[in-house]
Order: sequence, then structure tokens, then C-alpha cells
Amino acid sequence: MMVGSRSGFGLEFHVERDPGLLCVDVFVGGLHVNTWDNAFYPPLLVKKLGDELGRFRTPTAPPAGFTSSSESFLAAERWMHDDARPGTGSGPEEALARCVFLEWGECTDGVTALAFPDGDRVHLACRARGGGGPARGTEARHEPTVVSLSRTALVETLERGLVIAEREWSARRAAVDDRT
Repeated sequence: MMVGSRSGFGLEFHVERDPGLLCVDVFVGGLHVNTWDNAFYPPLLVKKLGDELGRFRTPTAPPAGFTSSSESFLAAERWMHDDARPGTGSGPEEALARCVFLEWGECTDGVTALAFPDGDRVHLACRARGGGGPARGTEARHEPTVVSLSRTALVETLERGLVIAEREWSARRAAVDDRT
């Protein structure tokens, strides 16, 4: 069951695959970002989808330092992986890095993703780190995948995903209760 789109932002649920976990493929700009692991722990996925919804329900101005999705992603990525960065800075790179997205547990550990709000638009940028990804302090292997979409489309995808995740989690809890 697909919500959203593979070419924008999409969540493809495979509810029949695992009775205890919730299998969901995540897509950003045509990139399948969690090919290595799509079996989410349902309560965690429900929480994370709800958290993301809270961030994007209301239009927000772009973060300080936002120029383009690619340039802003690269600046934030450099800041996030720079061991020499100051610990309490409030510069534009740090503001960009606070736009982290898809921090949904181990299924999305292999991707660096950022969602830059821009009024009624959201600019997503991500890089899947195949084979463990670039080490700290090393150059990125390729340009990030970027896509811009309406904030409404992102929110609708997150909302529909949350409804499915909550329904499936509830059904799985009921099945466990029935067995006990």
C-alpha cells in the first residue's frame, strides 16, 4: 500500500510481511532510502511519524543559510561530520543541520536526510550511505538526491502513513492479546 509517491516522498507499507514488525519502504525523490532494512518497530514508527507531523503542519520560514537544497544539504552534512566544529555555535550550518529528517530508528540509519521548510514548500535532500557511508571527515561519494514538494503533500503522506501504522500496530496488539 503506497502513500505519497516514489518520485516525491512516499511510504510503501507491506503489512503482510512480518507479524511483529511493520515493513515500510521509504522513498525520497525516487531514491529508495532503506533498501537494507524496512522492518520498523511499530510503536517507534508511530511516534516518529507523529513527531514529523508536528514539525510540518504549519508553514515555516526556511532556516538561516538556506540557499538551495543541494548546497544547504552539503553545508549541513559538512557541519555534522566536522569533528572540529564548535559545540555551541548558532551559525547557518548548524541551523541547516537542525532540519534533520528520517531519524526513525535503525531502518533509516543508513541515510542522511534533511527537510528544509520554505513556507508552503518543503525541500528534501538525502544521501543513502551504501556500505556504511562516507566516514567522518571524508568527501561525499555523490551529490544528494533532492526533491521539493508542497508542505500539504508531505503532511498528507505523513498523516496517511500514521493512520496505517496506528491501525496495524493496534491490530497486532489485539492479536497478541487474543493469544494470551
